[in-house]
Formats: sequence, structure tokens, C-alpha cells
Amino acid sequence: MARLFWLMVMAAIGAALVLGASWAAAYTAVANVLGAPPPQMGTQSTALLWQGAPELPGHPRVWRFAFGPTRIPGAPTVRIYVTPLGHLVETEPADLEARVQALHPY
Repeated sequence: MARLFWLMVMAAIGAALVLGASWAAAYTAVANVLGAPPPQMGTQSTALLWQGAPELPGHPRVWRFAFGPTRIPGAPTVRIYVTPLGHLVETEPADLEARVQALHPY
């Protein structure tokens, strides 16, 4: 019984490490989109959509980073979708990178 408990604890720790690494990769992708220094993005919420994102074509599994209200002109709210491996899938608004670059003239 103790061995089963120990295996379950180790599996939970392993899953937590994998989930943390996935979040870190996704967060890095978001940071690359927002640039340095990032604009004021308001309140952030993050969700792992493991069952798939119904608002995206093909319903891929993604991390959804939502921000609002932001200081980006024409984008009061922003959503960034990133795969668990850290690849950018989509941004809302679609031209988010151009809008952020307009804030950073360099």
C-alpha cells in the first residue's frame, strides 16, 4: 500500500513538473509577442484548454492568455492562444503584434 501511495505521489510531482514546463514555454511565447517592455495589459487570466478551444478551427489544445483592459490602441481586450509546447496559434486581435510594435517605435 505504501508503494502505491509513493508511486501516486511521484506521478503527481511528475505531472506538475510537465505542466509547469508547458506553462513556462507558453508564457515565453506570449512575452515574445508583447515585446519588452510589455505594454500595460490589465488583468491577466490563464487557462489550459485541454479539451480544446471551441473558438479556434480544429479545436486544438492550447493555453489561453486573456488580458484586459489593455493600453493597446484598438484592443481593449486581448487573447493569445499558445500550444502546450509553446507555439503561437492565434491572437485576438489578429494584428496584435503590429499594434504592439506601434507602441514600441524602436
